[in-house]
Amino acid sequence: MLVATMGVNNRIADNVEFAKHVSSALGKFKNKNWGEMDNEDIKANDWADANTGRILAAYGSGEDKIWIIREADNSATTILFPSEY
Repeated sequence: MLVATMGVNNRIADNVEFAKHVSSALGKFKNKNWGEMDNEDIKANDWADANTGRILAAYGSGEDKIWIIREADNSATTILFPSEY
């Protein structure tokens, strides 16, 4: 299940460029590009992906920065602003 927080959802509805950013980030996430993460976090995500762990990826900067989190049990993938965590 793919979900977005109310903040992200509202911003998508109001801003076409932000909606494109989210779509692009989801494509990267699907292709195991974890975004703007340091090497240690990238390795941790690669391990989590291979071993059914939780993944946190980050895309963009400033007001456009979003996180995408996939739960370890694959029950949900959530798009959120870091401030909503």
